[in-house]
Amino acid sequence: MRVTVEATPIRPGHAAGVEAFAYGLLAGLAADDSCDLRVTVLHGTLDRWREHLPTDRIDWTEVAQPLRSDNPAGQMLRRWVPPRVRNSVAVRRTVNMLRHRSAPPPPGADVTLYPFHGAPTRSGRSVVVLHDLRHLHADFHSPGYAAVVRENVARASAVVVTWPHPYRQALRLFPEAAERTVLIPTPTFQPAPDRAGARPEPGLLVYPSSTATHKNHATLLEAMALLPEYRLVCPGPLVEPEASRLLARAAMPDLRGRVSFPGFGSLAELNALYARADAVVVPSLWEAASGTMLEAFSWGLPVACADAEPLLAQLEFTGAEAAVFRATDPSSLADAVRRLSDDRAHYAAASRRADGRLATRTWAATGRDYLDVLRWVADGRPGPVPRSAFATALDPEVVP
Repeated sequence: MRVTVEATPIRPGHAAGVEAFAYGLLAGLAADDSCDLRVTVLHGTLDRWREHLPTDRIDWTEVAQPLRSDNPAGQMLRRWVPPRVRNSVAVRRTVNMLRHRSAPPPPGADVTLYPFHGAPTRSGRSVVVLHDLRHLHADFHSPGYAAVVRENVARASAVVVTWPHPYRQALRLFPEAAERTVLIPTPTFQPAPDRAGARPEPGLLVYPSSTATHKNHATLLEAMALLPEYRLVCPGPLVEPEASRLLARAAMPDLRGRVSFPGFGSLAELNALYARADAVVVPSLWEAASGTMLEAFSWGLPVACADAEPLLAQLEFTGAEAAVFRATDPSSLADAVRRLSDDRAHYAAASRRADGRLATRTWAATGRDYLDVLRWVADGRPGPVPRSAFATALDPEVVP
């Protein structure tokens, strides 16, 4: 089976969770020799991809794309162009049309995998990975991206959803696609290494994430103003226009020297930070599932998280316990951090138990689940769509 993976929307150092997902999934696919794997990536990024995926099982192709939002010019446009214009249907269709024209599809694939649902797919046999549906949600509605997601689901031969909460949403929003939609949960993106166990620095809070607005750093920084005895490090891609506002807030006298945004770092740097952390805070307003939370579980770190619907569903699915706070209330967030400090041993033990539920999941097994679906599509979709045994075993009620 010849599989093409369309990874040009994912630029290393800029894509946060989707990037980590792509590295893991490609490693899992490459571990199985039953397919010929071709991966298309953005021009100038191949060395970074190969750093994370040093395998001869992947045939790489670089393509150029215009109108990128993750280069300096694109970041400047994101900062100054109003969101209603940037996220409009007309702008998204124009950008997508120009990108498609600049990068014709490689020939000869039996099936194409699209690991990011926010970029448009092409005609032909395809599998689309649907991470979350926030652009279709009233609070985060983006007409341009919503149109892309709807068209991708309608066009896809199969849809893979990564976590139970967006899976249930997908079945509700796209009932016509239910028979070709499957849940395949992922492993923890960056689990703690075997050497994990360093003593934390008391009062050091960590929130690895991009600075996209829905990640809700703004509430976290206001909570830090109420927690003068704590420090905060927020590694991850500095996405405009929010990054400039956050850096300006962090430079004000009440936060200066206690809050830092070091930008995107290496896995070694992230592990070193987790090894020092006292606790992890997840104030995000929406996620498919929080990779940061799963990483905290793997390190045995206490977690405070927002009461956003997907995060609460993630706690339920993993059997986890966290100090939950009202998502947009700095005082509630500050109180949750204090609860972690007052009973750190309890919340740390709860994180370790949650990690034990997911620790057996590997990228190789995830890759096999994906290959089952890809082969089903390449063979003309005979019978029902293959289901992930891991998803069924973890929560039989979530899989029809």
